Amino acid sequence: MTGYRPSHFALEELVPPELLAAHPEDVLWGLLEPRMLWTLDALRERFGPIACNDWRSGGHNRYRGLRPHDCTTGAALSDHKFGRAADLVPLRAGVDEVRAAIRAEPDHETFKHITVVEEDVPWLHLGFRNRDRDRLGVLWVRA
Repeated sequence: MTGYRPSHFALEELVPPELLAAHPEDVLWGLLEPRMLWTLDALRERFGPIACNDWRSGGHNRYRGLRPHDCTTGAALSDHKFGRAADLVPLRAGVDEVRAAIRAEPDHETFKHITVVEEDVPWLHLGFRNRDRDRLGVLWVRA
């Protein structure tokens, strides 16, 4: 899958303002994992509204999607810095409800590209790293 543009997410929901100001939109879209973008759309279709970055509307969240490599939020090699992770807050469904659905049906069409889920955080961290999911399954990480 290449060149995917989500129907339900704007670029500012997935990148911080400093990257949006410094780089053309096509470049930024190209840095985001297409399987992640497809999954974000599928999650919104299944679970309703989901928040990621909200800085454009005056919120404080700016690093829940792509993070600059010099960003001090998260780990040095965080999947966020490579455009293959997102921290989401479902607005109608609970985070635990979505996690339970992923755990119960990891191969469901909606979840088929997810390779990492973080537990024990009040948001839904999903990763899309290059992991042999068929052999190893989804990696469930404790915060």
